[in-house]
Formats: sequence, structure tokens, C-alpha cells
Amino acid sequence: MLNLRSIVCLGIVALSVVAISGCNEKGSTEAVVVKPLEMLSVDGVGPINAQTAFNLHDITTAFQGLNVTQQLHYHKGQKYPVIDVSKDAKSLLVINPDVKQQKVFSVMVKDNLIGNRLGHTIGMRFADIYAYGQTEECAAGTEELSGKVLCYAPQTGNILYLFGGTWNGAVGAVPPKDVLAAWQMEAMIWKPLAK
Repeated sequence: MLNLRSIVCLGIVALSVVAISGCNEKGSTEAVVVKPLEMLSVDGVGPINAQTAFNLHDITTAFQGLNVTQQLHYHKGQKYPVIDVSKDAKSLLVINPDVKQQKVFSVMVKDNLIGNRLGHTIGMRFADIYAYGQTEECAAGTEELSGKVLCYAPQTGNILYLFGGTWNGAVGAVPPKDVLAAWQMEAMIWKPLAK
């Protein structure tokens, strides 16, 4: 299984996360069922998999009909490219390169227009995903993800769920399970399985 702390340190920490919520006409936050454009699974996100090159042209071809742009992000003074896939003005996912910028290192799913074969959706509560006493390994987020928690999706070694909520505990610590229970998933992160 991948080391969760090194995943956080190697690149996920550099991702910007936008809290995602939706409201209906009455202002409540009811779930709206929408047919996903692509699906997240342990094998990848839609056409993105472990063999996918980090290449703007190839990724644009793979996501025809969506807006695909390359942007520069900064981490500890170093710049690196990311590829953002969006529909209209809504960011759906962010694709991060490996250290050599040749392959895909991770994909952060930021919207429920990208479905999840595990059945979990952005906005779900921690307690609705993990059975009591059966939580996967979790770690506190750092830098841009400070105040958030990353947990492996149930029974996977390469999908992480990013949770956010309120807690007055120590910075850099994972809240107790009774506090995490009410936190909501803000994003899903896929990484190729380690070889």
C-alpha cells in the first residue's frame, strides 16, 4: 500500500481545493442526480490511467467537448504545470505530473460530474462512507490542504478522499472519529498503483 504521508508530500499538497456544494432553487443542499461525464475507478479517471502521458494535446484529445488548459502552480518556490479539465467555468479535475513531467502523478476530482465506481460522491459525510471502526488510513493535510484530512477510500490503495470540516484541535493532527463523522468529502484523488 502506498505511504499516505509521502503521497501528501509529493504533490497533493500543492493542489488548490475548491469547496464544492450545490443548492437547489429553495437554497437547500439536496443531492441532484446527474449522469457522470466520466468515471473514477482504481484503474483511472475516465481515459486517464497509469500509462497516460502528461501531455496537453493527448489529454485534450481524451476529453473532447470539455475545456482543457495547462496552468502553472507553485510549490516551495518551484513552478510546475497542471492540466485543468472543466465544463463551462466549473473545474472538474486537475491532473498533476510526475517529477519528470512525463506521466500523470495524480488526478484530483473536484465535481460530481465525474462519477465514482465506489459509489461515493463529493459532499458525502465521512460517517456515510466509513463503517464505525473500519476507517482506512488517514493523514492531516499540509500547506494548501492544511485543516483538511486525506483518507484512503474503502479497500483501495490508490484513491484518496479529501474531507473538510470544523475542529478546534491541533494543526497537523487528524481529528477524532466522532469529529470526522460530520466532515464532508470535498474532492477525490486518484494515483496510479505503485509498481
